[in-house]
Amino acid sequence: MRFRRLLPILLAVLASSAVRAQDFNLRDMLTDFLREGITLAPPPAGFPSHEAHFIGDNSPQFLALKDFSGQIAYQLSSFPLASSAGGFAYRFDPTLGVFVRVTDSFGPIYTERVDTIGQGRFNLGLNYSHFTFDRVNGLDLRNGDLRLVFTHIDVNHDNSDLQPFFEGDVITAQLLLNITTDITAFVMNYGLTDNLDIGVAIPIVKIKMDAVVNASIDRLATGVAAPSIHRFLNGQSTETFRQSGSATGLGDIVLRTKWRFLDLHNAGLALAVDARVPTGEEQDLLGTGATELKGYLIGSAHLGKFNPHINIGYSWAIESHNSPNVPDEFAYAAGFDLAISPRFTFIVDALGRTLLHTGTVDVVNTTFTANDSPDPAHPNIVTAVLPRLVTRQGNITTLTGSIGMKINPFGNFLLTLNGLFPMNNQGLQDGFTPTVGIDYSF
Repeated sequence: MRFRRLLPILLAVLASSAVRAQDFNLRDMLTDFLREGITLAPPPAGFPSHEAHFIGDNSPQFLALKDFSGQIAYQLSSFPLASSAGGFAYRFDPTLGVFVRVTDSFGPIYTERVDTIGQGRFNLGLNYSHFTFDRVNGLDLRNGDLRLVFTHIDVNHDNSDLQPFFEGDVITAQLLLNITTDITAFVMNYGLTDNLDIGVAIPIVKIKMDAVVNASIDRLATGVAAPSIHRFLNGQSTETFRQSGSATGLGDIVLRTKWRFLDLHNAGLALAVDARVPTGEEQDLLGTGATELKGYLIGSAHLGKFNPHINIGYSWAIESHNSPNVPDEFAYAAGFDLAISPRFTFIVDALGRTLLHTGTVDVVNTTFTANDSPDPAHPNIVTAVLPRLVTRQGNITTLTGSIGMKINPFGNFLLTLNGLFPMNNQGLQDGFTPTVGIDYSF
């Protein structure tokens, strides 16, 4: 009967679809609006057009920007979810004929403990997290650390940017990004037996992205001989353009199971499997677009009021044709929860994840060469060193700290307050992520 009452709510959530605030998709927003923004002004009558000479399909900077967008998309979509452990862990005592609590602590928040919630018992939770992403691999997203340099296409296909001389011009751009994500996750767990739990996490995701680009035509080649060849639509050599987008909808649903296979007096081990299903729209950064299976080992102990725990796992990505670059992931976490009083638990965790064989981003100083002489017989070679976005293959390891508390105001209700913060400079980072949640067990 309990599940039947919950079923209409679950179906309503599953039936929700993404709501966009624009016609384009967020995954391609950066490349699409940059192509539009750096389309140049039409040439004077009688002169060849240069309108599309910096936005070629094979432009190295557009390819790097596409890789960067893909990395941002995956890390936005693979958000952390609250623990499936449940705050109250029970076990049936046959001598008393009733369920009794087996721990004084209410357990971890973003990691797992061995304890299950008890046969025939439910745990329902609602968690909200607000992410304001500040940096990626140490680069400040909001203050313009992302630098781009768009080169002229090779109009005569001579594999050089020296002839014709105007091929030596470049467009430099400073990209400022403001990305926020709000995740509201409904979590439900059920105890099939005293040693086996199953559960589901259903996230509703809202994402908003604002981008500002300050672009400038750097006339390395044409500055003296022909400064009017390359101009923005405003007729100037500088331009600022903006784009914003948002989407709201169902994220990737996670199906969970946990089996406690070793139960000692004050410690134990469990195996768990999470299946992340691609229900979120990957084009709007609401999901990864791939099915992911995560298996992990859980160890925890009860040492009086002090309860340490450790998790080690691996995630396999089953890719789709729409998301061919979803990486496998090695995940690990350790921490403790401390039962300060019967109604208050303090929790500390360190969360680690290594994305394997994925793209990493950086901005490096790059030397550009140009010829500022329009006379092919008498070239004059000049150089400039400019910062430029680059991407390369490698591993990304993120370390995140988590400090929080669980409060039991009355009955079997729990209030959760938590904060996440970065512990290294890799990956997409939020300086501080607040989380608030409520749980009820019955």
